[in-house]
Amino acid sequence: MDVLIIDDEKNIRQLLKEILELNNFKVDTAKNGREGIDLFKEHTYKLVFIDKRMPGISGEEVFSEIRKTNKMIPVYIISAFQSTTELEILKEANITGVLMKPFTIEEVMKIVRKHLG
Repeated sequence: MDVLIIDDEKNIRQLLKEILELNNFKVDTAKNGREGIDLFKEHTYKLVFIDKRMPGISGEEVFSEIRKTNKMIPVYIISAFQSTTELEILKEANITGVLMKPFTIEEVMKIVRKHLG
């Protein structure tokens, strides 16, 4: 697999999956943090997108679990709201970047091309 998308919003998961699959990338999706962590432990991915705010396990908690397993994989947090303080905390935690909502296809593809060629 190339990309894992973890987001509780079905429309976001489907949109990202369709964009990436149309560009010949293999994509898995998870509708919550627990499902995302389980998929990450079962498969090898080259890039991960995680929604920041999800019910149950938050995006930050999912990110922390992923970093315990793989410190080098590029991980992007998907968020509609970000304060400067939150961005600094994420950067210190070794997050690769933030994909701000609303995002464009071009923004998504720029990230994907950067990490997957």
